Amino acid sequence: MFFLIPDIVISITALFGFRPALKQVGLAVIGALLAGIPLYLWAQQDAPSARQMVLHVPFVRASMVEDVRANLVENGASAMLHASTSGIPYKLFAVEAPEHIDLTVFASMTVPSRLERLLITLALFGGIGGFLRKQIAMHPRRALGLHLLFWVGSYAYYWSIV
Repeated sequence: MFFLIPDIVISITALFGFRPALKQVGLAVIGALLAGIPLYLWAQQDAPSARQMVLHVPFVRASMVEDVRANLVENGASAMLHASTSGIPYKLFAVEAPEHIDLTVFASMTVPSRLERLLITLALFGGIGGFLRKQIAMHPRRALGLHLLFWVGSYAYYWSIV
């Protein structure tokens, strides 16, 4: 099991068009809810099993589980607001949250926690796309290549620090 962050699709779309990328942000938040709520419910019934499944995701470490638990104990639901920029996968919050916050709060905090990073991605790549619109239109393959290099570099950096 391996996951790519929705920022990759949103960012490439934003280079070529802001409005379609904005729609993708909304869909990514809905997707997070559709994935996070079942994980929450599973963990509510069988936390060890749900946790083990998430720990099988590449580069997810047991120490991340401890970080999420400590963050939830210390900050409650607001811990989720730091999730999207912390490098700790949202799915870990989904499986650890039942011990600390109820489902309604988890679901309602999912929206701003996912929007935080996704809107940053949209603004950054939408801004670049708007500023370099002519160059991107004239050289779309170069834009795609630079985009690919950005994300390969981002993933390489992330994997080197986790």
